[in-house]
Formats: sequence, structure tokens, C-alpha cells
Amino acid sequence: MQRQRDPWEPFRLWLAFTIGLYAIRAFFAATWVGAIPGWVLLVMVLIALALASKALLFPGRVVPYREGDGGWWNDLRDDWQLWWRRRRGQP
Repeated sequence: MQRQRDPWEPFRLWLAFTIGLYAIRAFFAATWVGAIPGWVLLVMVLIALALASKALLFPGRVVPYREGDGGWWNDLRDDWQLWWRRRRGQP
């Protein structure tokens, strides 16, 4: 069986690099390292947004349709009813 790829992995990695670079820039503000231009961080944030939108638009997993399944609305309704039953103390 083929392993499912996490669509959010590139976004999380790029976001970690972006936050790390911003932290280094802020920590060494008085030195040459702190002289990283702001447009570099802006470009990195825009790339992070592009990776996030790619992960949202192309999740990489498909849930097959099952005959007789009510779909996501039926699942939402079942969860809501179960929540109310548990709140009332019923099993």
C-alpha cells in the first residue's frame, strides 16, 4: 500500500524557516545579520501562503463515495445528535 503524503508538510517546513529567519533577524538587529531586508521576509511569507493554498486546494486524499452513505451533512447531523445524547446523560 502506498503511503499517503501529507499535503501540509512543505507549508510547515517553509513556515519554520520563515519564523527562524525572522527570529535571527530580530535577535541580531544591531549586527550585519539583522540587515536582512524586509522584502525577503515578505517573499517568504507569500511563498508560505502559496503553499498553504496549494495544500487546501489539493489535499491529496480522496474519500471514496459509498452507496447509501448520507455524505458529510449526515455525518455532521449524527455527530450533533450524539453530542446532545451525551449531554443529556444518555449512552
